[in-house]
Amino acid sequence: MRGWVVALVALVGGCAQTGAAGSASGDAGEYLCQGTRVPAAVLTDGATTADQLGDEAAAALDGASVPGIEPERWRVLTEISTQVYLIRELPEPRDADDGERRTHELLGIEWTDQTEEGGEGWQLWRHGDCALRYDLGGLGDAIVALDPDNPPDPVSSEVHLLVTEIACAGGEPADGRLTLERLVELEDRVELVIGVEAPPGDAQTCQSNPPTPFTIELDEPLGDRTLMDGAVYPERELAAVAKV
Repeated sequence: MRGWVVALVALVGGCAQTGAAGSASGDAGEYLCQGTRVPAAVLTDGATTADQLGDEAAAALDGASVPGIEPERWRVLTEISTQVYLIRELPEPRDADDGERRTHELLGIEWTDQTEEGGEGWQLWRHGDCALRYDLGGLGDAIVALDPDNPPDPVSSEVHLLVTEIACAGGEPADGRLTLERLVELEDRVELVIGVEAPPGDAQTCQSNPPTPFTIELDEPLGDRTLMDGAVYPERELAAVAKV
């Protein structure tokens, strides 16, 4: 009987500077990797690593189809009697075909009544890399860039962006569906998070979506502050991309 103690990673809150709205990216609650929730506390120094798993959970690392890993490099997301989920930062980010920069690798192992090797035991359930993204709830993710035709002006409080919806949207722009989910104005940088409402109608076709112009208004001129995309972890400085 598999009845050992459940040990779930706790979400730890912390203090953060506040700006025009919301809180600094380091205080964000959860991210997502391949749909799996990743508490911000797991990404900090001192988080539990896979070499600290209990004996029964550690046996999952020898499960069917589980690749060999260096346990000390992996953080523990979930450690229960039927699931062991781990995450690590990739040694080098990988630029994917969809325009995302993949920064983390997820490994999910689950206990099953029938493994591919036969009989009950631990089985690889999920494995792959991802761009670790802020959990936007019901909103979709987007790739955010500066508009090269309207570069940031230090004396202006307007910031012109190009936002590309990641989810299938029939190849249509996201006009009227973009939301500034979070804006934090700090002394040295401006952090922003933009989400996309799903397009109306049923299932959408999945050709590439065009970038959508989107302008945000700051409380004061930008000055020499850096514009940062807080929807990804680690947060990234926004750069200009050419219009298609």
